[in-house]
Amino acid sequence: MSDSRNLSFDAEKDFSAAPTVRLRLQTSLRWMAIIGQLAAVALVYFGFGFDLPLAACVLAIGLAVVLNVSLLVMFPSNHMLTQSQTAVFLAYDIAQLGLLLFLTGGLLNPFSLLLLAPVTISASLLNARTTALLVLFAGLIASILALTHAPLPWLGLPPEIPELLRIGMWVALLLAMVFIPTYVWGVSREGRRMSAALTATRSVLAREQRLSALDGLAAAAAHQLGTPLGTIVLVTAELAGRDDLPDGLREDVALMREEALRCRDILTELVSEESDPMVARTSLRGLLEEAVLEAGLHNKEIVISCRPNGLLATGEPQLLRQPELIYGIGNLIENAAEFAAQNVFVSATYSAQQVVLEVADDGPGFASDIITHLGEPYTSSRSSRHTNQGAGNNADGDDEFGLGLGFFIARTLLQRSGARVTARNLKTTELIDGVMPGGACVRMEWPRQKLEIGRGGA
Repeated sequence: MSDSRNLSFDAEKDFSAAPTVRLRLQTSLRWMAIIGQLAAVALVYFGFGFDLPLAACVLAIGLAVVLNVSLLVMFPSNHMLTQSQTAVFLAYDIAQLGLLLFLTGGLLNPFSLLLLAPVTISASLLNARTTALLVLFAGLIASILALTHAPLPWLGLPPEIPELLRIGMWVALLLAMVFIPTYVWGVSREGRRMSAALTATRSVLAREQRLSALDGLAAAAAHQLGTPLGTIVLVTAELAGRDDLPDGLREDVALMREEALRCRDILTELVSEESDPMVARTSLRGLLEEAVLEAGLHNKEIVISCRPNGLLATGEPQLLRQPELIYGIGNLIENAAEFAAQNVFVSATYSAQQVVLEVADDGPGFASDIITHLGEPYTSSRSSRHTNQGAGNNADGDDEFGLGLGFFIARTLLQRSGARVTARNLKTTELIDGVMPGGACVRMEWPRQKLEIGRGGA
């Protein structure tokens, strides 16, 4: 299970420090802004005939052109900008736009809303601290523009704007600078975390499938090696029966035949249906026992039960050994063992229509503030107090329990198999296998046809 946690920690730690955006994309967006600014200035000055400081506006737009040309000279077009580089260039865009707005009416200019663009881009790409600094910088620019600016371009005298409306426009812009980036940052952060978690999930699943594939390759190799080994056994038997064979070689031939027979027995076990995970079938209880082995060594007692539920229940379901099921259930068993006081209960019931599995423990249960978010990536499955207690027994002890990615991976893999996964805390009077553990419980429900061989499952 430690593989998934290490993968999760690395993914969570790395995606915030990685290069954020390709230089080509940012320069392309800036060229679009430059074209838009030039078109707006030309329309206002030549189309509407408004009084406009044309030379100063063209100079302000030229600053953005200088930046783009400089970047194209300094870096290749496929260069990846770092967080700090992206932040600096976005701050430059805010300052350049602020200068252009200063020359064309300040916040009274309808295009002042474009101040939201750089901070919104920052919220979608950069970390919270950098975005907050850019929001403060943009707010400072907006405040300066609210206090001082050149007259709004107009035919004749510009209209008189009530002071209260000026203040309202300024406050609305500041609120938008805070609310919109905050919302975008939250959504983007959740998307990045989910992407990193799914990447870790796919890595774990690929690892399990590679292991199963290796077993399948071993079985195929065993089939191929059976014929030459049979030939070796036959030849050694003929050599051993020859009268003219020297006594010194007779013992060697007998040893050779004995070892060849041993190899054939090993290969026979490899290709047998019971030992080949790619084709082997197992009962529901057998799958649970393998999941317990997947959970690893610990000092807690694992109590497994598997029984029919109802008079109409048929025999015990027969399943294929799917890596997703074994790993997912084993992950939940391991998590329960980490927090159990003494016992972990793995209880399965089955009917003609449904298979239900519950993994419960006699530990402290899920924290009340965590249980509603359980299953989200990077959410710890237990309270910080119990986490610290568990970490004391862990060799690593720092980040492993706080990520909560193990439950996310387990739930994702089990849902792929058609399971409905829910978590709750047991009532103190609730019975599990005849006892009242009173701890945490994770319940998995499958339609039986999703799991059973010959009924559309596996």
